[in-house]
Amino acid sequence: MPKIERRERIKINLSPRNSFDLSMTTNRQKHGLAVVEPDNYGHDTPPAAQDLLRTVMIAHLVAPHFPRIIETNFGVEFSEFLTRFYDHYGYQPPKIKRSIEQVGISYAKPTEEKRNTVTTASAHSGGLDSVFRLIRFLERGEDIVAVHLRNLNAKGNFAEAAASQEQCRAWGIPYELVRLKNSSGNTGFEVMKTRDLLLALIVAISTHPRNVSKIVIEGGMSADPTGTQFSEYTGAWEMFNQLLADAGLSSQVEGIDPGDIETVGEILRLEKKLGLSILPLVQNCFSAPFQVGGNRKKWDRVTPILSKNSPEQWCGSCLKCRRMSLGRIYYRDDRLRKMPSREITAFVADTYDWMRKYPRPEMISQSFLDHLHALQDRV
Repeated sequence: MPKIERRERIKINLSPRNSFDLSMTTNRQKHGLAVVEPDNYGHDTPPAAQDLLRTVMIAHLVAPHFPRIIETNFGVEFSEFLTRFYDHYGYQPPKIKRSIEQVGISYAKPTEEKRNTVTTASAHSGGLDSVFRLIRFLERGEDIVAVHLRNLNAKGNFAEAAASQEQCRAWGIPYELVRLKNSSGNTGFEVMKTRDLLLALIVAISTHPRNVSKIVIEGGMSADPTGTQFSEYTGAWEMFNQLLADAGLSSQVEGIDPGDIETVGEILRLEKKLGLSILPLVQNCFSAPFQVGGNRKKWDRVTPILSKNSPEQWCGSCLKCRRMSLGRIYYRDDRLRKMPSREITAFVADTYDWMRKYPRPEMISQSFLDHLHALQDRV
């Protein structure tokens, strides 16, 4: 993992107006993380659960820096989370010091709002893997609520939020939106130090009034801590689930392994079985919106049938879009039945060329490689 330039001391302040609004300053640059929507976020949840969220938010803010001293203007509970987080990367636990001026914590209050009880909640991004989780629950006739956390990532937030809501409307799935104000500076692949833990806890608190007992997120965690980010390590999740129980929350988190190209084939099967249009609604692209049109021009020219029958929000060229196209071609999506072999050959050749230049080859799965090789042999 990249070497971190540690800081000696970082001060984190809690806003007196929002008990889920934290800010810090590094190199004269202000960073922050706040839950800003819904207004009554955290209502009808135990105060301890709200304390736990503030601690996980602290971890997300300091993750790029691992300061030796964390100074706060509020009391920090569940410091054992920070201890385990630091230990995972080989650091001594931080010293938590309280500044002279302290802010009183205002806990979210109980309400009279009644929400339908649901057994399971899914952290829903609107991408392929989270869509697959929802549809599998629909297939089994099990109740589920989708929770989308907007602004968790650095880009694509509006499109993801709009797509996730449209998906749930189309498929008749209850939907909740939680919006962050996120200027944490915690981005890129390093965000995985804490991202999924933050996501899971926000979903657990949001759905606690529904008596949800299980939170499902993307799986694929590793039992080996070596070279593994904290939120990708099974040991971290075992500790985290215990903290959820200690905080009085009703749910436990379970990771569902997403698969890869096989997932596209499964969704094609489920479209036929359930009579639903699923793949066209998937928000599944790494490219920024302004790049999509330019990237698609090549595919309009080289693989016109594939391009014409692909959703307009897919660029066709990034890893996620190639994953979708490869799965659709390999598993014979009916929408591509008129795609000639010369287009398939062109897609395969272009993808091999793209792989040779791709800067993150470790992100290309064995499933992707196996399906690409098999498709090449088939044509």
